[in-house]
Amino acid sequence: MICNWIENCLLDRIQRVVVNDSYSEWPLVISSVPQGFVLGPLLFNLFINDIEDGINRSAVSIFADDNKLCNTVQSMDDVNKLQADLDKPTVWTSTWQMRFNIDNFEVIYLGANLFVSTRCRYN
Repeated sequence: MICNWIENCLLDRIQRVVVNDSYSEWPLVISSVPQGFVLGPLLFNLFINDIEDGINRSAVSIFADDNKLCNTVQSMDDVNKLQADLDKPTVWTSTWQMRFNIDNFEVIYLGANLFVSTRCRYN
């Protein structure tokens, strides 16, 4: 019943843009959650819930649309494990057709032992 209610809220939606006294047509919205929709954050979290599956060595922190992957790198083996962990979300984005916003992507290196932190947001 709840799934049917959510589906009815998201299917067959139309929207238009209004600028001053000009109005666009009413095209069908085929993706996304309406802005301001109360269930929007919950639905987004359910959608990205499995993004960290398969990440074995790195610490993962997810808050809204901000993901952080952190690890300490002390050897080439650590580099390879970090790269494997970085590859997992990339495969996820291809599977679910959601891109990361490259403009909001950061890599931070800290300390003599080279602490690596990556941060990326969805597009």
